[in-house]
Amino acid sequence: MIDHRFVKVLRIIVSRLENKGINWVLGGSLNLALQGVEVTPRDIDLVTDKKGAFKIGELLKDYEIKKVGLTKSEKISSYLGKFCIEDLEVELIGNFRAKTSKGEWAKSFKPKHKVILKMEDMKIPASPLEVELKAYEILGRVERVQNIRETLERKRKQKASNGPLN
Repeated sequence: MIDHRFVKVLRIIVSRLENKGINWVLGGSLNLALQGVEVTPRDIDLVTDKKGAFKIGELLKDYEIKKVGLTKSEKISSYLGKFCIEDLEVELIGNFRAKTSKGEWAKSFKPKHKVILKMEDMKIPASPLEVELKAYEILGRVERVQNIRETLERKRKQKASNGPLN
């Protein structure tokens, strides 16, 4: 069960971003939880491209704690912004890139594949579990990768058992 605060904040985000022509998806732990992965979300992650990061930054400006800007570390690069809505942290990640275990920069993540999650009267664009799996593999988040794989396997088995009768 997702804490009602997440639903309230998602409602604010969706209402501000829908029909604005921005390419974005819900990512991270809340996305995983909404798709059946056993995780407890602590924040909300919005994933977009560089252009979307700046547009979303403007649309959420009244909640801003860290203005959208390029953030680089040894392993990660993105256009990052942070917001606080209803006491929940919202992290905005644009043009996310991470170094692979071989030390090479992976291709920038831009939301190309989406699933639409329906919650109450909202339609939330979200990153598919398969895409999240690849991102967490690159980041080396072993436990999260295992949780996602288990959920994908469970869903595959459910789908197979609900298939057509022969």
